[in-house]
Amino acid sequence: MIRDSIVNVTEAQAKLNKLIDRDSFAISRHGKVVGVFLSRDRIEALLESMELLGKPEFATALEDLKSGRMKLYDAEKLDEEMSG
Repeated sequence: MIRDSIVNVTEAQAKLNKLIDRDSFAISRHGKVVGVFLSRDRIEALLESMELLGKPEFATALEDLKSGRMKLYDAEKLDEEMSG
């Protein structure tokens, strides 16, 4: 976790209204992280990533992409080509 995203318990209590506008932050007590806040958007993105990573076909596609076996296309360019 990035250093400036860690706040101590006292600061978290005092600034909670402003802190919850962040995507994420950690709360520390006596210099140790004791809790983490994740925004709803961040949690939904994590859940979606977990779902995708659990699908064998996604893992294969990701492997193909990393190895260069998969070709990527620009979606806007394809739309133009197909509608023209």
